[in-house]
Amino acid sequence: MKLSYRLNRSVAVRDVPSAPFESTYDIIVLGLGTAGAIAAISAARRGHKVLGLERLNCMGGTGTAGTVQGYYFGSRGGEYEQLDDEVAAMGSQGYTRTGGVNGELKKYVLEKNAIEAGVMICYEANVIGMLLEGNKVVGVRWIGPDGIREAGASIIIDCTGDAEGCAMAGGAFRMGRQSDGLQQPFSNVIKRVTGNGAHQFYTDSGYVDPTDGDSVSDAIIDSALRSTHLKNRYEASDRFIYVAPLLGIREGRFIDGENNVTLPDFLEDRITGEPLFYAYSNLDNHSKDVALESEAYQDWIVAASLWGLNFSVPIPLGALIPRDLDGLLVAGRCIALDHDMATCVRMKRDMQKCGEAAAIAAALSIELGVPLRQVPYPALAAILRSTGCLDDRNHVGFRIPSANKNETHSEHSWLTDKSLIRQQLGGNKPGFAIWSAKRLGDRINGDLKQWLNESGDDQLGRNCAIALALQGDRAALPLLRQMARERDSFVPQTSRKYNQVRGYTAIYLLGKLADKEIVSDLLALMRDRASFSNVSTDAEFINSDEEYYFQYFTFSLMALFRVGDVHEDIRGTISDAVAGILGQADFSLSVTLKPSKDQQYAMTGTIRRLAASKLQRWGVEAFAV
Repeated sequence: MKLSYRLNRSVAVRDVPSAPFESTYDIIVLGLGTAGAIAAISAARRGHKVLGLERLNCMGGTGTAGTVQGYYFGSRGGEYEQLDDEVAAMGSQGYTRTGGVNGELKKYVLEKNAIEAGVMICYEANVIGMLLEGNKVVGVRWIGPDGIREAGASIIIDCTGDAEGCAMAGGAFRMGRQSDGLQQPFSNVIKRVTGNGAHQFYTDSGYVDPTDGDSVSDAIIDSALRSTHLKNRYEASDRFIYVAPLLGIREGRFIDGENNVTLPDFLEDRITGEPLFYAYSNLDNHSKDVALESEAYQDWIVAASLWGLNFSVPIPLGALIPRDLDGLLVAGRCIALDHDMATCVRMKRDMQKCGEAAAIAAALSIELGVPLRQVPYPALAAILRSTGCLDDRNHVGFRIPSANKNETHSEHSWLTDKSLIRQQLGGNKPGFAIWSAKRLGDRINGDLKQWLNESGDDQLGRNCAIALALQGDRAALPLLRQMARERDSFVPQTSRKYNQVRGYTAIYLLGKLADKEIVSDLLALMRDRASFSNVSTDAEFINSDEEYYFQYFTFSLMALFRVGDVHEDIRGTISDAVAGILGQADFSLSVTLKPSKDQQYAMTGTIRRLAASKLQRWGVEAFAV
């Protein structure tokens, strides 16, 4: 038997004697947070002997200790609904009114149901090693108040949020976006009392690497001490209670699974026919440096301005099974996703359902005596349907929420009627038509080129240029150049918020088309900070001249790099100019993170590091970072 553990941020493996474990379980759940609490309860309710290991001193994770107590999106159904009903029933018996689910009551309800189901709970337990026989995980080592302990299990479910158990076992994983490895911003929540009860309040509080202890410690301290949380004075109508003891971390590791759920696959309709549950949200990325995201993400969010388009994503069992490891499942936000899709598949409802699905898959594996990969889908789906965890009514496709929050969501399918596409391309909500045209491809390109050059309808022509550019058609170039040079200030209204300015949308697409002609214009724009005056109408995304310039600067920078990747002859011009701009001692870039308007976060280092890395790959000596 081998002990696999982390030492100095690397995985170390050593042989240990094969001996009977002090105690054995059917299932061990690592982490009793959003996914893990439901996983432990669901597995135990099927009569299995379950051990739950939790490094905190309560169940529920982000939804309790993290004070994220409302539901954003996610789909309904599953065992968590019954638990929330219990919380609501208790809350009606004289407890303080709260926004969303009462986190303190949910801690109690989760513990009560876990104990009644027979879960053995071990708090203040930090997992420090995984025990393997070959590639099968057979046990766990942890340290707690009584020292180092071990236990064996038929199946282990890693619900640590960052796939810590899987990483310790040597499982492959990925982190962050491709451009610079950065994850989404984290939040830190406070609880406060206003005139109508106790409520949570949060701000996005910067960036953190959840696998780095120093980074996490710095994030905890910095975010808690910001003026958004610890104000100089609180009034009687708005009283401070506490800062949440657990950060709201949106993203960490993602396992390399038997099936990986990625945004490009999803957008090309490559989805599973054997879902465990349906996740539901928009691509809710909290980052403002959108220019550094993937092309697939920018096609959707920037070119089509579809940030607010909600959709359902079927999640297969293979997304919970780490590749090349046996006896281990993963549940929660660290399942096999890419960085882009994880902005959708992370909502609290869905992660609770993920925990339930993992528990039932583990239970069936044990009961039927088959490996996890061979659990029969019909049997698994039948159980999940019986609780509502898997409900085909949740497979809603794409929905555009109304701008009026009091209106219900409207359901859409992609457009195929060319006259309707033309009509929407000429309006102020062109995004759905832009993406519909992308899906039609060659079947509509001739029409787009005809509409592009029609006189008297500038809006139609410019949106047709965007649609053509998404398909790589260079007929869009003249109008895209015009939009970029004019800094076209039009902001579409397709999305309920986070709509992207058409001027830098054009710049993104010029980079995508590797247009050499625009290089000098982009370099001039990057040097012309003083001329930028914010005209964006989306105040939540851009609320200052500095942020307006940041968007144009970063989109221009990334477009230049895309041009240089294709045209080697212009790399020298680009690299010299970029190094001259970013190498200036007083150069700086910053953004605010939502929902604050005055909390500045420095982005200078991020941009310099990314640029230096690109120039080095081009073989150019980079400037000092």
